[in-house]
Amino acid sequence: MSEKSNPTSFNSPDRVTLTDLDVASLGQAVLTLTRELWVITDRMHVMEAVLAKHGLDITDEITQHKPDSDLSDKLQQEGVALIERVLASLSKN
Repeated sequence: MSEKSNPTSFNSPDRVTLTDLDVASLGQAVLTLTRELWVITDRMHVMEAVLAKHGLDITDEITQHKPDSDLSDKLQQEGVALIERVLASLSKN
């Protein structure tokens, strides 16, 4: 299995991330992302609890999982797409 040298490299956009024009949208973007993050976190905890109730405790396995190259590539692509959507919403001034 080949691992990426920097799995968070998509966090380095090609432009200055925040300009003076972006600041007006920043608060809304942060609140939107925080709500979405909480929904995902909440659902993950609920899913783990439901699976554990049915005898499938996967919490440690999720924590220790190393994605193969196909999944790693898919996660990389989806991460880049998410960052692009966030940056696009910040640049709509």
